Amino acid sequence: MADSVKPIFGQGICFLSWALPALLLLATVACRPESEYFGRVDPPATSEFRYNNGAEPEFLDPGLMVADTDWRIAGMLFEGLTVKDPKTLQPRPGVAERWEISPDGLAYTFHLRKNARWSDGAPVTAQDFVYSWTRLLDPATAARYANQLYLIVNAEPFNQGKIKEATELGLRAIDDFTLQVRLREPVPYFLFLTANAPLYPVPRTVMEQFGDQWTDPDKIVGNGPFRLVEHRTHDRIVLERNPRYWNAKSVHLDRVVAYSIDDNYTSANLYESGRLDYLPGYFPAEYVPSMRGRFRDFNSNPQLAIYYYSLNVTHPPLDNVLVRRALSMAVDRSAITDDLLRGGQIPGAHFVPVGLPDYQSPPGPEFDPQKAARLLAEAGYPNGQGFPEMELRFNTLDTHRKIAEAIQQMWAKHLNIHVTLHNEEWAAFLKTRQNLEHDIARDGWIGDYPDPSAFIDLLESTNGNNDTGWKNAEYDRLLVLSRRETDPQKRMRLLQQCEEILLRELPVLPIYTYASNALTKPYVRGIYPTSQDVHPLNEVCIDRHWRDRAESEDGVCE
Repeated sequence: MADSVKPIFGQGICFLSWALPALLLLATVACRPESEYFGRVDPPATSEFRYNNGAEPEFLDPGLMVADTDWRIAGMLFEGLTVKDPKTLQPRPGVAERWEISPDGLAYTFHLRKNARWSDGAPVTAQDFVYSWTRLLDPATAARYANQLYLIVNAEPFNQGKIKEATELGLRAIDDFTLQVRLREPVPYFLFLTANAPLYPVPRTVMEQFGDQWTDPDKIVGNGPFRLVEHRTHDRIVLERNPRYWNAKSVHLDRVVAYSIDDNYTSANLYESGRLDYLPGYFPAEYVPSMRGRFRDFNSNPQLAIYYYSLNVTHPPLDNVLVRRALSMAVDRSAITDDLLRGGQIPGAHFVPVGLPDYQSPPGPEFDPQKAARLLAEAGYPNGQGFPEMELRFNTLDTHRKIAEAIQQMWAKHLNIHVTLHNEEWAAFLKTRQNLEHDIARDGWIGDYPDPSAFIDLLESTNGNNDTGWKNAEYDRLLVLSRRETDPQKRMRLLQQCEEILLRELPVLPIYTYASNALTKPYVRGIYPTSQDVHPLNEVCIDRHWRDRAESEDGVCE
């Protein structure tokens, strides 16, 4: 789904604006009695959990969602057939209490809980899932995540308008509480997909009654552990415990407040002052080196996510692969991760993040400014002469701006070309990128399941999240073959061949694998480091007796 500095040695480029505010803030915290933590550590007076969700969500409708800001809210309002374990991320029963898989791996039969209810009291049925998944695939919905269901029989041709009847889909409600799904080929990660937001059920009767307004607080109906009670645009989303959730007795929090703050300094100040309980990365990157090993509420771990730029190959001169290679080889990724961000990110010119078992990315074009200049000259722009001015767009966030400024300077220094920078608010930025109105755009992706195809699929010609305009028939063909391949090693090799094409053609400019840097108050229980940065809040609680417990104890919520 979805997604600082000191001199960059050897580049002649400096970034110094961070130092004074970062040092002053950290020095202020260090003077306080509980300086082993970043700020105040007094639990809220009530069982309320407050965190910064980042930008204003684009949608509250699960079927339309793409970004992690949206998914975090959806995970509180809705629940899929499966859910992710908060520690391991392995799928476990959600609305479905159990399931059977046919010996050939092509048929899944889900048995739904008879006590699973919508927040208005109506039962959650198998037909709700048939309706919701059919809607996701309906071309009229224009859902960017429709491709996640292409593994279902006839789903792809239905989404492309080649099949008109939804009854031909491999979806069947055998009875009110039994759902059968037929796949076109066996896949090892289907139960991970059924835990993702786009595959959540949506309430048909409410949607048909209220249309586009169905997600307003006074209208929305969900089946998750919380219900929406307030939504102040660009400010906050307030949720309260849903008493009709099938497992309501296990939900410890009475209330969740998700703030929409896209300024990292403001976000850090609110956490430091004790007005936020959790920050999933929304604090200045330049604070990280001083926090690591010093503050006990700071945590960092590798993330199954990639930070990259999407190059619009329909806009000259980006239609020239030599230009794209020159741009990529003029970027010093290590300088960005090690000297600018310093937050544990792993530099790399490959597209699939590091850390996936049984998969090794092919090498990408590494930093070579001399070769980059030769490639640009070969493309017809010696020493940058005649190169048209291009625009690099990013969503409003201080870290994105600093990375863009660094790359802007690298291209100016090594290629003698000028790129203008333009930031947009999140929702507007997503539309710009989706409509291919950009030249170069900041992009990022968190793997929806632990498999390289979660990333390779993004650049398929028909993928709604392909923000490059790039199409490659051989790439698509190999992807199709990988989905049909049952031998794990042969399948991985097919995916590697796809990535080889991608790194040769370079419609994307990979920069680094993310690290998840978070601040969590010591009285918050139930948030664990994970590669997808997924934390089900129905498993979270406020422990008012945290000071009395040993550090190794998980703690018990009252």
